[in-house]
Amino acid sequence: MDAVNPPTKACHNCRKQRLRCDRSYPQCNKCVNSGRVCLGYGKLLRWTGAVATRGKYAGRTSSAPLAGDASPSKSGAASRSASRSAARSAVRSASVSASTSASTSASASTSASASDSVAAAASSTGSVTGSLSETSENLSVITPAKLESRSSVTPYASPQTVNVGALRYDGTQEDGDTQLVVQSHPRASSEFSPASPWVLVDPLYQDMQYGHRHYLSYFATRVCKDLVSHDLPDRNPFRGLIPLTRAHPLLQHIIVAASASHMSNLVRAPLTTRNGEVGENLRAIIQQASRRALNDALVAKATALGLMRGAVENMKTTGADVILAAALFFINVELIESGKHGWKAHLEGAGRIMSLLQPTVGAETALRDYMLSDCFIYFIMASAFMPAVSLDSQSYFKPAQIISILRRAAANNYLCCPPEILIILYSASQLSNASSDASNVDEIRDAGLKLLQEAQSFDIDAWANDARNIEYMPGVPIRSRVHAGSAHRLAACLYILQAIPPLADIANHDEAVRRLSDNIIEHLSCISDEDPNFKATTWPTFIAGAEARDPPRRDWVMNRLKRLVVSCPWGFLYTAMDTLQSLWDLDGKVMGTKSWVQLLKDPDLNFLIV
Repeated sequence: MDAVNPPTKACHNCRKQRLRCDRSYPQCNKCVNSGRVCLGYGKLLRWTGAVATRGKYAGRTSSAPLAGDASPSKSGAASRSASRSAARSAVRSASVSASTSASTSASASTSASASDSVAAAASSTGSVTGSLSETSENLSVITPAKLESRSSVTPYASPQTVNVGALRYDGTQEDGDTQLVVQSHPRASSEFSPASPWVLVDPLYQDMQYGHRHYLSYFATRVCKDLVSHDLPDRNPFRGLIPLTRAHPLLQHIIVAASASHMSNLVRAPLTTRNGEVGENLRAIIQQASRRALNDALVAKATALGLMRGAVENMKTTGADVILAAALFFINVELIESGKHGWKAHLEGAGRIMSLLQPTVGAETALRDYMLSDCFIYFIMASAFMPAVSLDSQSYFKPAQIISILRRAAANNYLCCPPEILIILYSASQLSNASSDASNVDEIRDAGLKLLQEAQSFDIDAWANDARNIEYMPGVPIRSRVHAGSAHRLAACLYILQAIPPLADIANHDEAVRRLSDNIIEHLSCISDEDPNFKATTWPTFIAGAEARDPPRRDWVMNRLKRLVVSCPWGFLYTAMDTLQSLWDLDGKVMGTKSWVQLLKDPDLNFLIV
C-alpha cells in the first residue's frame, strides 16, 4: 500500500468506533490528533487467549486455535466431521469437569461461604429495595477474589452506572468470585456506556494494573459526566486525558485518585439520603466498599504527590499541559473529598502553571480551554468567601483573556453560568474585601450599585439561545439553561447586596434581598433532578440557603442538597450542608450587624463551593 493506492477502508480504530476515517497513510490523522496509536489498515495480529470486546463472548477469553492446529476443511463432509468432533470434545470436557469438581470442593469452600454470607445480606435487605428505587446512581459491590491477589488496588464497584433498584444476588460466578449488584432500569444516558463488564480491554492498556484500568474506565463512564454540562459521545474533552495516562504516570495516578474518591462517595450516597431505610447488613457492605475505594484513592493521591514534585522540577520534559491537568485534578480530588483547606495550595500552583501557557498564543484545543476555564471558575468561586485577596487571578492573565477563555468553554461548561456574571461576581468579591472608611464609602457603594445594575440587565435568554448555534449540541434544553443561568444571575445579585457593606444602607435593602431569594427558589424549582443542568445549581442553592430564615425553606434547601449528593457525589456538598447548618444555628446576637457573607469569610472555614 502506498500513496498511489490509498486505503479503501477506514483504519481499525475508526472502524471499531464507527468514526469517519480520513484514510491518511501510514497513520490516520484523526487517531494522531486524539492521542491514540493508529492500528493501521492491514491485518491485525490476534493473540490466543485475548479478551473479546463485543458480541456474546464479550469479556471472555478467546478460544482461537493455535498456529499449529489444522484448519477446518471447506468441504461439506469435512465440516460435518469437524462439528461431530467438536461435540465429542465438549462431552469429554464436561465429563472431566464433573469429575474434577469433586476433588476441588475443599478449595471452593471459601467462595461458597462468601456466597452464603452475601446471599444472607441480600435476603435481609429485601425491604430496602423499593425505597432505594429513586436513587439516581448504581451501587454495585463486587468482591473479586482472584483480581484482589492480582493487584494492590482492589475495585469494589462497577464502572457502569444505572439506576439503583432491586437487589440481585448473582451467586458464585464461573471463576468462583461473588458479587452483589443493585440495579434497575437503565437511564437514557446508558446507551453510551460500554456493554462489557471488562474495563479498558484495548491491548494498549493490558499491562496496566487491573485496579487502575477499572478506575480509568469509571472515570470515562461516570466522572467525566460531572465535568461538563452535557455528556455527548466524542464531545467530552476530559476523556482525551485517558490516552495520556499511558505516557504520564502522574496523570494516571491523580485521575485514579479522583475516580476512587468519587466512587467512594457514590457508594455511600444512599446512607446520606435514606439512612433510616438501609438495613444493617447492607449498611456494613456499603461502608466496607466505600472504605476500600477511599483507601485506593489515598494511595493513588500520595503517589501522585510524589510524582508531581518531580514533574514540576522537569516541566519542559513533562509538559505544562500535563502538569496543569494534574493540578486541576488535585483540586478536583480535594473537592470530591470535602472542599476544605487543601484545594487552596493546588489552586495557587495551577495559577502559576497557567501563567506559563501563554493562552493568547497556544490555547487552541478544547481540552486546554476547559481546563483553563475550570481553574478560573475555581478562582472566582474561591474569592467569594475568602477573607482577603489571597487568590488574584489577574496576576496570571489580563481580564480580557479571562473572559475570552470563559466564553470559549461556556457552551458546555458544567456550571451553566454566563461568563459575564462570573466576572461581575469576582469584581464584587474584590469590593467586599476593600476597606471602607468615611473617605471612600460612597465610591464603594457606587461601584457596588453599578455591578448590581450590570447583573440585572444581562440578557439571560440571548445567552441561553446561543447554544442553538453549536452543531454538536442539537438537543440542548434551552428552558433549563435559562432557569440555571437566571438562578446564577439572581444569586450574584443577592451576593452583591450582602457582601459589600455600604450597600446595606440603601433603600429597601431587606425587601430586595427577600425578593431575590424568592426568585432564586422559583427558578431552581423548575429544574428537575433528571435535568442535565441539575448539577449546576449547587451555588445558587447554597446562596438561597444562606438567606433562608424560616424552617420550611431551610428544609427545602437541605433536601435539594441531599439530592444533589446522589446526582453528583462530590464531598464539597457535605461541607455546604454543614456550613449552612452552622450558619442557621447562630442567633441574631452573634451575627450582630454582620451579613452572612462576612461571617463565612472566617479564615477557619476556608471552603470552596462550585
